Amino acid sequence: MPSARFLFALVIIAVVIIVVVAVWVTSIRAAVDTLSCERPFGVEERAFPNDLPTGLTKAIRGKFGEIVPPGEKFDSTDRIVTGKNRRAILVWVRDRRWVIATEHGGLGYNDPVFAFDVSADGSEAKLVAEAIAFPDSVCAIAAKQIQ
Repeated sequence: MPSARFLFALVIIAVVIIVVVAVWVTSIRAAVDTLSCERPFGVEERAFPNDLPTGLTKAIRGKFGEIVPPGEKFDSTDRIVTGKNRRAILVWVRDRRWVIATEHGGLGYNDPVFAFDVSADGSEAKLVAEAIAFPDSVCAIAAKQIQ
């Protein structure tokens, strides 16, 4: 049977780990909340979800489910509150290429960036690239995918 000191030490270590992870996730979310990317030449920023073509909205919903707009509440950790675990960061468009950077909450929080090619009439969208970014690389990956 483990001693009381040993059990106390384990509890202290667990608390420290939880606090460190909570601070880390909070700092990541703060970095994303204040993210401002310089758009490449010829790229327009659009509002999510209002400015998306119908086909792109359908493709996103079919592949990822609901993505909440920037700034809205979502489940950024594994603690379920809203039932929605994805939030949009930015939407860029150049010609028929649309790039959507998102936050994906949960135990393994990450920032996926997706590129879609959308038909001329906006009725069809095809996922052509995806990459996982960190808050300091969301802009760079989005810029690469919009090319």
